[in-house]
Amino acid sequence: MSVRLARVAAFLALMVLLPGCTLIRVTYNNAEPLVRYTAHDYFDLDEGQTGQFRKRLQQFHDWHRSTELPLYAGLLRAAVQRGAHAVSREDVTWAAQAVRERYAALITKAIGDAAPILATLTPAQIAELEKRLAKANAKYAKEYLTDDAEARHRAQFKRTLGRFSDWTGGLSDQQEARIERFVKAHAKTTAMRFDNRARSQSEAVSLIRRHRSPGALAPPLTDLFVRPAAHRTPELNAALARWEADFTDLIVDLDRTLSAEQRAYAVRRIERFAEDFEVLSAQGAVAVAAN
Repeated sequence: MSVRLARVAAFLALMVLLPGCTLIRVTYNNAEPLVRYTAHDYFDLDEGQTGQFRKRLQQFHDWHRSTELPLYAGLLRAAVQRGAHAVSREDVTWAAQAVRERYAALITKAIGDAAPILATLTPAQIAELEKRLAKANAKYAKEYLTDDAEARHRAQFKRTLGRFSDWTGGLSDQQEARIERFVKAHAKTTAMRFDNRARSQSEAVSLIRRHRSPGALAPPLTDLFVRPAAHRTPELNAALARWEADFTDLIVDLDRTLSAEQRAYAVRRIERFAEDFEVLSAQGAVAVAAN
């Protein structure tokens, strides 16, 4: 499984990135055809592989709905309690660790389910995967890693600003300036992450080529994604440690400047996501009971 494959699997868990509770529910309930389309686009699966993928994706989706969504809802409810009045460094650390744990569970399950199909990929299909990854990387580099330093900063700042604004309903000039200082301080980190992503993709493809049985493929592929620090350069690990420490400071600093309206907006948005995950999980339970 490449970085792209990990993202295909994680699609089911990342509905939180979509705006609007109704859209989340509709998209999650219709995620399987979207994921199948993406997988076919990257791997050009044959008829037999497509049938296996459909079956395994259904099982993965059912597992995610019944097991992970309730945990996501619980974490979001806990986050509301922690951040309703003020956010501490401990709260940010807790949230980051919780996300890592859920990501590890998700990827471990996804790779275990996907390995029997990945082990059947032909040389031509693997070559198609490499071509697709190269195309996606070129697109990302063109958008976010231009040689023009100022243009690169504007793109990264705009993207970061949008993410924060989504959670607060808008930002003050002071808050935007604080975010921009953070982006400038870590201007090189995006390029370092991109280089690491390309290396991880290359290693993942090499593992798929090398291991032609699910039992041999799944463990090293899982390790590549669940223990990323073990596969990064020391320089990148150091840069990411600085990034995480500074990001924690950024969150705490911004929290201190939130207006009552901004805090209420953020809390309500988190609560809506928790409600969505609870509803989606319950829909799965009803479907099981009906069968």
